[in-house]
Amino acid sequence: MQSGVLARAVPTRSRGVDVEERLGRLATSTWGEPLAVGALLAAMFASFLYGLSAVLISDMDEGTYLYAGKLVAQGLVPYRDFLLGHPPLAVYLAAAWVWLAGADVMPARMANLAFVLASTVPLYLVVRKLLSSRVAGLLAIATYMSGNLMLANMGRTIKLEPIMNAFLIGAFAIYVLRRSSLAWGVLLGALVAAALLVKLVAIIPVGLIVLADLVWGDRRTFVARWAVAAAGALIVLVPAGLYLLSQPHFLDDVIWSQLGRGGLPLELRARYLAQDFVRFPPIPLALLTSVWLLVSRRTALDIRVSALAALLGLATLLIGFKTFFTYYIVLLMPWVAIVFVVLTMRVAQRISRYWRSLVAAAVLLLGVVAPLGYDVMYNRGGALHVASPAQIVPILKAGDGPIYSMYPLFALWSGRPEYAWYYAADALIPRINNQLSADDFIGAFEGSRAVVLWDGELNDFPQADAYLRSNFTLAFQDAYYSVWTRQS
Repeated sequence: MQSGVLARAVPTRSRGVDVEERLGRLATSTWGEPLAVGALLAAMFASFLYGLSAVLISDMDEGTYLYAGKLVAQGLVPYRDFLLGHPPLAVYLAAAWVWLAGADVMPARMANLAFVLASTVPLYLVVRKLLSSRVAGLLAIATYMSGNLMLANMGRTIKLEPIMNAFLIGAFAIYVLRRSSLAWGVLLGALVAAALLVKLVAIIPVGLIVLADLVWGDRRTFVARWAVAAAGALIVLVPAGLYLLSQPHFLDDVIWSQLGRGGLPLELRARYLAQDFVRFPPIPLALLTSVWLLVSRRTALDIRVSALAALLGLATLLIGFKTFFTYYIVLLMPWVAIVFVVLTMRVAQRISRYWRSLVAAAVLLLGVVAPLGYDVMYNRGGALHVASPAQIVPILKAGDGPIYSMYPLFALWSGRPEYAWYYAADALIPRINNQLSADDFIGAFEGSRAVVLWDGELNDFPQADAYLRSNFTLAFQDAYYSVWTRQS
């Protein structure tokens, strides 16, 4: 009887305490860190790939960069032999992959996803240092990758922004973790140069980081630190710039064609930003938190720098450019992720003694569950990307010879070449800038065995439409595309 009373008097441990203690031991063990990071990256790799093989046409851009890589692997030179609207580093990386493994779309997507996921390791190291928490670093990875996916299907498809961010994240990690090292400063500059050689807009977060360091950092070492970084950048940019300027159309394709684009009204830009907020709610939470972090005097330097990059970076993209689309904010996602993790950690630690469990649940939600849900919804509702192209590709595979399409992914999936003209990799930019005439379309059609058009593509070119109908047979048409094959 007495033993039974004593047994009932012994307090029982809750399951929450056990889980929290296990997470605590995992968070401090030597082997737990690489295991946790590796497991998260592997789980995200699998979740991002779920259903991706059914997404035949993500957009025009993905096909442009992979097909341009194929052209480079064949010996062609951008800005001389074909149009490329941005600096060429990402295309040369794609060309290296094509040279090693071929131009099949899914293997290239998997290699790209592995590269983007690996680029989040420096982000993990930055957040782990800033918040002294490994689970916070994991949440930064999950937030960044999930944001890329939700905003623009990025990370798992071949786009410029995540590749550019890979170099920017590495540079920022050096700024945070090795700020006093001049040798590492050279590498910081080289990484910034690499980001610029992917997309020139990388100058925005870099400029804001330098500005924040000038305002809040150690001014005694400011000049030396950034002079070394500038030297590292010039080591890369000078020879690259000389080579690019030697190409006959580099300035036209990369600079003047971008400046020649039409603008968007501020109201439409604000609508796109509102769509970003709906698609990925951590963004508005991070922006509001950035205001608080910038006002608070107790904010640490590197967190303050991140808040400035997120907040003023968005203002620059929204107001300082002629256009703003939903995917633009991907440029700022590393710093948005950092600020969101700062908010999440402070709230979780304040509201619960089981904060590690809460943050770990957020990691799984953002890193694995949300991407899987996105994949399912995208495939079910994306007729433009999934169902319609699935009917087109077999038609193209049944034939041979060059095709014309503003979506080079059709050529890659079908194993057929695009019509060999200067706009083979990217015919959208000259279309936007009114550089294409009816004669240009007719010339492309004359050299093609099949034509894939998006709905309404020839509305402004009746002569080209008449030529197409006279010389090709309609093989398929729906609300998104039409496929024409040359008459026998």
